[in-house]
Amino acid sequence: MAELIVQLNQFSDTWFNIIALNSLHLVVLFVLLFGITVLFRKKSSVFLYSVWSLFLLKAVLLPVIRLPFLQRPVIPLNAIVVNSTQILSTPKTGAAGTVTIQSILFLLWAAGILTLLIMYVRNENLFFSSLKNSKPYPVQNKLQQLAVQLGIKKPVELRLSPNVPAPFTKGFRKPVIYLPQSALNWNENQLNHVLCHELAHIQRKDIVIITIQNILNVLYFFHPLVWTANHHLNFQREKICDDSAIALLNENPAKYGRTLMDNLESFLVHCRLPLIANGLFFSKKTIIRRFEYLLNRGKEIKMKLGPFQKAAIGMLSILIILTACNNQSDETPVSALDNADLSSSNLIPKFIPYDSPPSPIGGFAAIQKNVIFPQEDKEAGHEGTVIVQAYIDENGDVTEAVILKSPGLEGLEIAAMNAIKQTKFKPALHKEKPVGVYISIPVVFKLQ
Repeated sequence: MAELIVQLNQFSDTWFNIIALNSLHLVVLFVLLFGITVLFRKKSSVFLYSVWSLFLLKAVLLPVIRLPFLQRPVIPLNAIVVNSTQILSTPKTGAAGTVTIQSILFLLWAAGILTLLIMYVRNENLFFSSLKNSKPYPVQNKLQQLAVQLGIKKPVELRLSPNVPAPFTKGFRKPVIYLPQSALNWNENQLNHVLCHELAHIQRKDIVIITIQNILNVLYFFHPLVWTANHHLNFQREKICDDSAIALLNENPAKYGRTLMDNLESFLVHCRLPLIANGLFFSKKTIIRRFEYLLNRGKEIKMKLGPFQKAAIGMLSILIILTACNNQSDETPVSALDNADLSSSNLIPKFIPYDSPPSPIGGFAAIQKNVIFPQEDKEAGHEGTVIVQAYIDENGDVTEAVILKSPGLEGLEIAAMNAIKQTKFKPALHKEKPVGVYISIPVVFKLQ
């Protein structure tokens, strides 16, 4: 049980470092993207949608990408602090049998994800079970004509259901557009507006991005800016489909906007909604903002990115990818000890890729038990830090060990070297296979 807790603590610490760092990156990126949106709010929705898509990219790209040519070749471990009577430090993963705060947060995070998944799956099943009584729309010809104009080759089905709160599209390979029963009372213009809008979603394959958004909402349920960013992305997506429908029908924007306002009440729903679907159900504020956009919309709207916009999106993408590059080791560096000058060593280890670092069997306490403060150095009042570089082979044995840095006290050096050589390690893993790697272990000798 104690070993299981140690492994949980180690995994949770790595998870916490990654999630905390990426959450901070997302906050900085959100502020940048929001500023761009305010500054270029009159630009095309295609550009603003591309800008907010970068937020999804950063949320997906966790800071775990490894660049071997930048990565440090040595894995620094926590310092082992020893004084004249007892060991002062404890491993950062917690003492044996003790669950750390990071582990508690990880378990809460996992519980939150599981709860949301259960709620979402139940919501989806209940909603789509209510669509079993849906019927084909009486006239399908108009839908197929518009689909051909948009270059949609896959068959699209149009259905009616009294349980549909507002128009929405479901499915990727075989998309189906569901309309409320009130659609039978719509005039031709209203029907064309709604169909063109939904077909634009199908043409753009928006269902894929919506699926990714919902997955990220689950994984980052604790991060309010993720939900806010997805709201901005949804708003810009709807504006793009509005523009696409207007261009296809060669319609007056104000007349198209009137369809939104005429169906405002039906689009404002507070009942169960499908999770992974394109739909016209939004808050009243959002629908009014779309109506205002249509009224103020210029005659010509660019549906493609310009050269400057492409360059800006490309530069931001490169910046986001670079921030996802984790050039640190899996273990957290130890302040000043991690920044120690290692240039004095003649041994330059070759970097060996790994997925998980080696760890002493029994935790850091196993090394600490083997460290003996030399009696002569105690009496002489000697203190200092000895950094030992060791090679842990595929079997978890220490086959090489050298002193990287020391205060020049032979007794402390021998004590540190002997302790590490006597310790058995779990080997590092690369693609689930044990590999030999170098690690650096600081040992601090301190008088009480």
